[in-house]
Amino acid sequence: MPPFAAARIDYKKELNAEQYAVVSGGDGPCLVLAGAGSGKTRTIVYRVAYLIEHGVRPDEILLLTFTNKAAAEMMSRIAVILGAKAGINVWGGTFHSIANRILRAYGTNVGFTPNFTILDQEDSRDLIKTSIRELGFDAKARRFPSAAVIQSVLSYARNAMRPLDETVERKHPGLSKLADEIGRVAEMYMRKKRQANAMDFDDLLEHLSDLLAREPLIRAALSERFRYVLVDEYQDTNRLQAAIVRQLASHHKNVLVVGDDAQSIYSFRAAEIRNILDFSRDFPGAKTFRLETNYRSTPEILTLANEVIAKNTEQFSKELRAVLPSSVKPVLAPSASTGREAEYVADKIAGLIEDGVPPKEIAVLFRAAHHSQALEFELMKRDLAYDYRGGIRFFERAHVKDALALLRVAANIVDEAAWLRLLRIQTGIGDVSAGKVFTLIRAQGSLAKAVQAPIETVLSNKAAAGWRDLRALLEDALAAEGRAASLVRAVLDSSYVEYLENEYPDARERVDDLEELARFAEGYQNVGEFLAELTLDDAKVNGRNAGKINSVVLSTIHQAKGLEWEAVFIIHLNDAGFPNRRAATEDGGLEEERRLFYVAVTRAKKHLTLSYPATVARDSFELAGPSMFLEEIDPSSLDRSLVDGAVGVTDDWPVYEEPAVESGGEFAAIAKRMKNIRK
Repeated sequence: MPPFAAARIDYKKELNAEQYAVVSGGDGPCLVLAGAGSGKTRTIVYRVAYLIEHGVRPDEILLLTFTNKAAAEMMSRIAVILGAKAGINVWGGTFHSIANRILRAYGTNVGFTPNFTILDQEDSRDLIKTSIRELGFDAKARRFPSAAVIQSVLSYARNAMRPLDETVERKHPGLSKLADEIGRVAEMYMRKKRQANAMDFDDLLEHLSDLLAREPLIRAALSERFRYVLVDEYQDTNRLQAAIVRQLASHHKNVLVVGDDAQSIYSFRAAEIRNILDFSRDFPGAKTFRLETNYRSTPEILTLANEVIAKNTEQFSKELRAVLPSSVKPVLAPSASTGREAEYVADKIAGLIEDGVPPKEIAVLFRAAHHSQALEFELMKRDLAYDYRGGIRFFERAHVKDALALLRVAANIVDEAAWLRLLRIQTGIGDVSAGKVFTLIRAQGSLAKAVQAPIETVLSNKAAAGWRDLRALLEDALAAEGRAASLVRAVLDSSYVEYLENEYPDARERVDDLEELARFAEGYQNVGEFLAELTLDDAKVNGRNAGKINSVVLSTIHQAKGLEWEAVFIIHLNDAGFPNRRAATEDGGLEEERRLFYVAVTRAKKHLTLSYPATVARDSFELAGPSMFLEEIDPSSLDRSLVDGAVGVTDDWPVYEEPAVESGGEFAAIAKRMKNIRK
C-alpha cells in the first residue's frame, strides 16, 4: 500500500450508490452516462483516487479532458483527497496537451524533431495568409476566402476525418467553386509547417493518431504503459479523438468514458455523437453505468427536462431524479412581440434582484446571439448591468457596426469614421485609397452627388471594382429614403453577404444578426433617432458595466454548458428561432437542437422561465408560433403567465384570444389573427 494511502477513504460515505458503483467497479471498458448535475467530476476524481489507493501507480493512469481548467480542477481535487504527492504523476490533461507530451518523445517517427514549435491560432492564420499570397490568390479581382475561413474549414475536415472538398460543400457551400484553390492553400500550409518544424493544434491530434496507427511498437508500449484510460465529456469527442482513445486503450482495455449523450451539442465543431452511442460496438462487452441523481435542480425543473429529452430516439434512456425539495413550476410566458418579451424578462429580473437573488445567479439563455438584441437594449435603458458571455454584445459586433455605418453616412455625409469603415471592407480598398475616396465624397456635399461622382477614375482596377460594389449599395440606400430597416436590408441584398462568406467562418450567424437588426429597426422611422438611442444607451451600459462582476449573465446556450444559476430565462422560444431552421434540415440536426434545449433547461437550479414572442419583429405583426419543443411539454408541467394580457392560455396549450384587459389596437390585431397557434 502506498504511504500516502495509509488513511483509507470511506468511498461509500463519500459517494452515492451510483457513483460508488463506477468508482469501485470501473475495470474493463466502461461507459458512464452522467446526467446533468449528477456529480460527474466527483466520480472521475474518486475513481482515480480509488485506483491509486489500490496499488495502481499514478503514471499508469491517463486522464483526458477537454479544457485546461477541467484538468487542473481534477488534479487539484485528487491532490486534496490523497495528498499533494499522490496524483502528481498522473498523466492528466487535455487531448492536445497529452499529444504534445507524447510527440516530444516520438515526434521523429512522424518527421518532427523534439523541439518542434506549436502554432497558436494567430500563427496558423498568418501562415495560411502567406500561402494565399504566394499562390497569387489574393490578387484576384474578387475576394478570396480569408485565412480564418480556410483555417476553420481545414480544422473541421481534419477533426471529423472528412475530405476537404466535402467539408467546404457542407460548411461553406458558397465557396464550393473554389474548393480546388482552397485545397492548394491547405497543401502549401501543411508543407510550410513541416519546413518550419511546427505543428498547429490539429496537427497534435492528427500526428499522434498517425504515430499510433503506423508504429505498432510505439502503440504497444504506450497502451501497455497506460493501465487505465479515463475520458471526460466523451460525447464531445470528434472522430480523431475517439481513434486516439481506442489506440491508447488497445492493450489493457481498461477505458472508462464519462459523458451524457443528451448534452452532445457541438457537431458544428466536429463533435461526433456516434462515439458515445456506439461505445459498446467499439469496445465489446462494455459495462454501462448511469448517474441519474441530480444535485442541481428542483423536481419540477427535472420533470420538464425529462419530458423534453424523451422525444429523442437516438439516445440512451435515463431519467434524472432530484435531491432538492419540491418548489415552483417552470413558467411559460408568451408575449406579443420581442419588445414585450424583453420588458417582461427585465421586469422579472428586477423582481428577483429585489427579492435577494444575486444578479450573478440570474442568467438569460438563447439559441442564437441575435436573440438577445431586444433584451440588451431593454437592460441598457433600465441601467441594469449585464455580462455577455462567450462573445461580443450585439451592437458591438463588427458586422453590426458595418451595417450601422451605412445608416450613419445616410444620415451624415461627412461622418469620416463611418465612411472609412465602409470603404475598408470593399475589395482592393486599403487605408490610402479609403482616404482619397472620402476626400472626394466630402467635396460632393450629398450622398446623391457622391453616388454620381466618377470616383473610380482615381482608383486601381481592383479598388474600382470595390467602389462599384459600394456604389450599388449606396444607390439602394438612397432608395430607402431614410428608413432604418430598409437601409439594413439593403446591406443584406448587397455584395456584403459575399464578403461575410469569404471573411468569417460563422458567416451564416452574422447574416442572421443583420436580419434581426433589420427587424429591430422597424420600430424607428427616423435614422438619426435610431442611431442616437443606440449610441447613448450603449455608452451608458458600458459605463455601468465597467469593473462590475456581480451582473446578470446573458449567454448563448452553447456557451452556458457546464454552468448553473439559481434563476434561468430561456427566451425567443418560437418556431422562427428554436429549433434553428438550418439545423432542423440536417441529418440528426433536430435531435441536436432538442439536446440544446435540454442543456438550457438543466442549467436552472430553482427558477426557470420559458418565453417567446408571438411576432418576430420588434413591434410588428410578422407572426410566429411557439417552438415545437414547447408543444412537446405536458402543459401540467408549466405555470402559464400572461404578458400584458395579450395572450390567453387554455388548459391544453396557448391559444391567442381577445385580451382580457385593455391593451390597445396592437394586441387586439394580434389576437384576431392568431387563433389556435398549433394549427
